[in-house]
Amino acid sequence: RILETYGSQVGEVNLNDTDIDKDSTSTFVASLQQIKQLKVANLPTLRPSPDVIKLIRQNKNSLRYLDVGTSDEDIATLAPCIQECTRLTGIGIGHRSLTNTSAPAVAAILSGLHQLHEFSLTGQIDDSGFAMVAMELQRCSSSLLYLNFYWTRLSSSVLSSLLPSLDHLRRFTLIGNKLCDDGLRELFGALRKLKSLEKLQFFDIGVTWQSLKDLEQLLQDVGNLMLCRVVMEKSSFPAVGEDIAKTLNLSSMKCVGKTSCKVNMNGRTVTFRMLFVNSRSQRLRVVLFSPPSHS
Repeated sequence: RILETYGSQVGEVNLNDTDIDKDSTSTFVASLQQIKQLKVANLPTLRPSPDVIKLIRQNKNSLRYLDVGTSDEDIATLAPCIQECTRLTGIGIGHRSLTNTSAPAVAAILSGLHQLHEFSLTGQIDDSGFAMVAMELQRCSSSLLYLNFYWTRLSSSVLSSLLPSLDHLRRFTLIGNKLCDDGLRELFGALRKLKSLEKLQFFDIGVTWQSLKDLEQLLQDVGNLMLCRVVMEKSSFPAVGEDIAKTLNLSSMKCVGKTSCKVNMNGRTVTFRMLFVNSRSQRLRVVLFSPPSHS
């Protein structure tokens, strides 16, 4: 009923982490047909039904950002209609279950985009599958500003060969790639060449206290880099609590606060404790969290 009244005014739809039961999905998606000038569509939880495809196609001239995909099969189904959205400047593709099978479809989607500013990829794609995607990203190097990888299996060598070619890149996010110290050192070497870089975000990539020393050096070398956010478990460190800055042996670091949050997980409340450590220049924030032992 809301969409019947206001659908013509809606410009953005976000369905992140939204569970819509099967019985309601068809009715809900059909109601989205009321939207005629959609600019931003985050639809990662919707399967590519005929109504979803119709929604994308009827907004192909207005869409600027699109986030889709729950499986390899879904990406293959959606690829033809996404290729019609030639005015997209940002796209997010994938799901934790995505594999190399989807790489050709992802590359085909990128091949039709000529002003790509943002690209996000989620899934289990590794170096061999990523090769054709990397070629399309390099083709977009003059316009690409924001690059995000979530839970992929890309190696530090592949990332390090791609990044220096993206000389206009402003933000880089890497989540879920276990690169560890040696891989991170190689990655930081590539990032050092990106003089337009303004923001970095890392989570669950194997950063240790030793890696943070290399990261501090990177911050000194890249003058434009204003914020680097690293999220990691306290178990990555030889000590925890208020002594963390001392443990890091970084004279410029200081503890700036701590907090905790309660999260409902499958009907059970669990508590995560977090400690925030900042560089005095405010250019680096490390968020250390302690998950419950039973999680």
